[in-house]
Amino acid sequence: MTLKTLALMLVIAGMLIAAGCSAPAAPPGATGTPDTGKVLPMSGNITLGSGNKTINTYIHSIELDAKSENETGRTVTIYVAAENTGKEPVMFVWFSKLTDANGNTYGGINVSHKGSGARTAWIQPGYTEAARDFIDQLTNQDLGILSKGAVLDVYFFEKSGPDGTIEAEPVYHVAWTIDPGAVLG
Repeated sequence: MTLKTLALMLVIAGMLIAAGCSAPAAPPGATGTPDTGKVLPMSGNITLGSGNKTINTYIHSIELDAKSENETGRTVTIYVAAENTGKEPVMFVWFSKLTDANGNTYGGINVSHKGSGARTAWIQPGYTEAARDFIDQLTNQDLGILSKGAVLDVYFFEKSGPDGTIEAEPVYHVAWTIDPGAVLG
């Protein structure tokens, strides 16, 4: 391990510790929600929303596609589950972004799932849906770095009305730590 790598790891660890010790920060438009300014463990879940509109979200699974001949890049598929714990049906679009230990980002708003994000149908109260998002065109070098651990940021946009109009800004933002080895190149 080089001194530069060790210094980078210490800086990242310090940022993660500082994020856990900071005051709660609500994402844009997310009034009345729990603190989503912290990074959850990969197995963590969080309830978002208030009143009659609440969802419990968690990472359902992360998968790496099979390697194929003549490929230009590989795809990481991310399933995030949303359980409707409220009293009204809800519908969401969400975008996933992975950040590796070097600070490189993959995916994001209007990028993951070829720009369309993961989309749910109307989720009725008491039901759960795990929508598929993906980040593609990852090189073996990208995957090698991501396999050492990462942070998954998910940006939730609520859809409303009969036509499913999407909000202009994300209503919720949740971050999870991705364990080393969860994304293997």
